[in-house]
Amino acid sequence: MLDRAVRIGMIGCGTQANVHFAGIKALGADQATVAAVCDLDDERLAAACQLWPEARAAKDYRDMLAPGDLDLVIVATMPNTHEAISLASLDAGACVLCEKPFMMNVAQAEAVLAKAKETGKQVQLGTNMRYLPTSRYLHDLVQGGTIGEPVFAKAWGCHDDPPVWGPHYHLATSGGGVLASTLVHTLDLAMWVGGSPNPLTVSAATRRLFPGKRGPKVDAAIHARYDAEDLISALVRFDNGTFYSLEGNWCSEKTDFHSFELTTTRATITGEPFAVKVDVEGEIVDQTPQLDGGDDWSQSVHTQDTTLIAQLRAGEPWDMQDARQLLNLQKVVDACYESARTGREVVL
Repeated sequence: MLDRAVRIGMIGCGTQANVHFAGIKALGADQATVAAVCDLDDERLAAACQLWPEARAAKDYRDMLAPGDLDLVIVATMPNTHEAISLASLDAGACVLCEKPFMMNVAQAEAVLAKAKETGKQVQLGTNMRYLPTSRYLHDLVQGGTIGEPVFAKAWGCHDDPPVWGPHYHLATSGGGVLASTLVHTLDLAMWVGGSPNPLTVSAATRRLFPGKRGPKVDAAIHARYDAEDLISALVRFDNGTFYSLEGNWCSEKTDFHSFELTTTRATITGEPFAVKVDVEGEIVDQTPQLDGGDDWSQSVHTQDTTLIAQLRAGEPWDMQDARQLLNLQKVVDACYESARTGREVVL
């Protein structure tokens, strides 16, 4: 339990960090403060210091962590740095909130979770979409059993253009393209709403459509480094009998869209647009409730951070996600890439 404000360190001060900054500011200095900031880029670091003038600043995360006075470190860097930063943060006595994708592979994820257990600190992946009111409603609806048992789900994450504003397209930095960098968000949500089953088998195929698509819009320097998949299709079977179809596309001719749809033995529910359609005595009945703030993504990040900070201050465990769920998500991602590489189904 803490009788003071939670001291937060932010490693990586780009776009996502600023979403966190806004929520922490709104909480008030009596609840939480950003006590340290770190970024390799001088301009981003200077901007963070303007927001948090009392925070110490460093370009090396090890220097930022050295005093050992932080309660929480938010890791908002590219995935190739997540393992080293998370391990160092845990050793420095801080809990860790790490943005997606969690790690480059399962081995790294297991190493970080083992370190958390060893140090007695907590780790959570940035699963902010679970904090959307619509997501929590659907999760509780499935858990309650009134719409039957989950059977099949579709999760998709498709975009007009590759996210070339960051090196998500470069495998050595990102660990994966459209699956690891974007589709992973709705995949996690669909698995969670569906009861967090354990994956059994994965079969996937990938392609790279760039630069045949979108090439003329992208700088030549990016062409030289673009080696990630930007199209994926996969089928995942789970131990509760459900099966999931995944689709990710960075070069879609449709407008940007991402969501999931879950079919149960009595209904079909959808994340976005939020919908609950139930079979009632053979008739399809719309039972979608009216909820406030249903799809406000930024607000979901603020809700996530507010919840985690409150739990830290109260000495309570972070309970939105456990290690099994986190590892299962990483296992599905890894297995998709292995299956696509080998052309074979992967048994987990």
